[in-house]
Amino acid sequence: MGQRIKKEPTLGISLLPIIFAIILLVYGVGILRANAAIMLLLISMFVTFVSIFILGYTWNELLEKGIRPTIDRAMGAILILMMVGPLVGAWLISGTIPYFIYLGLQILSPKTFLVSAAVLCAISSVMTGTSWGTAATLGVALMGVAYGLGVPLSIAAGAIVVGAYLGDKISPISDTTVLAAATAEVDIFEHIRSMLWTTLPAFIISLIVYQLVSFRIAGSIDYTRINQLINGIAETFRLSPLLLLPPIAVFFLSYKKVPSIPALWIGTVIAMVLALTLQGAGFKDVITAMYSGGNFKTPIPELDKLLNRGGITSMVSSIATVFMAYIFAGQMEYTGMLNKILNSIKETFIKGKVGNLILSTSLTGILTGIVTSNSYLSIIVPGRIYQPMFKEFGIKRSVLSRTTEDSGTVVVPLVPWSAAGVYMATTLGVPTQSYAPWAVMCYLGFVFAWIYGYTGKAIWKEKGN
Repeated sequence: MGQRIKKEPTLGISLLPIIFAIILLVYGVGILRANAAIMLLLISMFVTFVSIFILGYTWNELLEKGIRPTIDRAMGAILILMMVGPLVGAWLISGTIPYFIYLGLQILSPKTFLVSAAVLCAISSVMTGTSWGTAATLGVALMGVAYGLGVPLSIAAGAIVVGAYLGDKISPISDTTVLAAATAEVDIFEHIRSMLWTTLPAFIISLIVYQLVSFRIAGSIDYTRINQLINGIAETFRLSPLLLLPPIAVFFLSYKKVPSIPALWIGTVIAMVLALTLQGAGFKDVITAMYSGGNFKTPIPELDKLLNRGGITSMVSSIATVFMAYIFAGQMEYTGMLNKILNSIKETFIKGKVGNLILSTSLTGILTGIVTSNSYLSIIVPGRIYQPMFKEFGIKRSVLSRTTEDSGTVVVPLVPWSAAGVYMATTLGVPTQSYAPWAVMCYLGFVFAWIYGYTGKAIWKEKGN
């Protein structure tokens, strides 16, 4: 049997998988709310069909030369995704995460309510890595406080969303943070350092806006619900400054440029020791928390929602989504279809300009988020499409990972039909379109990305470029 003759993909053939993906993601993920990993699996099947029956490739070629090398490059990041779940479980049962929330609740002040709400939710989301859990606990409590103060609920909800999503952008235990670093193939802590260039200015401007609005607010806070959370934490855990050791260790090691996985392992082991000694948990309880998450039963249902999460099982969907995305990307790259699309974009729009590259990457992420309503895909799609072009321009991959998060993670909760938009609106009791204008950080992030792109600020080059 003779060797199969391969065809060079035309732009039309290269766009077939993209068109199929858009249709399937809009209908499957956007309308039916189907699992993104399964949708990506179906898209990967379609790419395989096109590659074999139209372009003349064999499955063994696609697997050995396309899919496996791509997944191999992402293996370190996938390991981090697997590690985040057990780390969160250990930090919960040790009391580390609850202690941070306990400390944060102490800073509430009537005259700085909106700023305090954003900062409190930011502390919670950075430490827990979850915007949804933060909104369902602190967010709900703070909305009750806002009602008592007479603070416009749409503004309060915007501040809560901003604080909650800060962690989704810069927390090392956030799934989207890990995913953005994984997709761009960059160290997670390098990604976080890059994120600070857009996230911190956007967050600070948000706080300034909230403080200006707060000058018109008067009244006193009803601390009943806040005190319930504080008392619930104090009754459930033995609180001590020693509980700060796990995050301090992780951040110190990241500052010293220790690789991500060993740093996370050390943070996990310290938390395990604290759970066994300070909290008096059994070894089996610690292992169970690391596997399936927290299983706390406190007098406060809202507190249970925040504490009963984490564990390696919580990361299964994220890991599956990443795997399927890389199967899709590996085939597109190896067959030359992705390169064909990139060359077309480069010739018709980018034309050698860094600003146009950043803008194109950002708009792709925003449009993917609006079309698919999925924050994972809004990171994965532009991350995989534009990575070769960032390499060609000699720009560090941390700039790519930052741009995908600026245009993906925090844009999705502003989309009324997205899962995040529906969740935030339902949880906080405010329509998405009402709080969206006040979620300042969520749209200032990609504005800063565009500014940096066209000014050259914070657009770092690889050595030798």
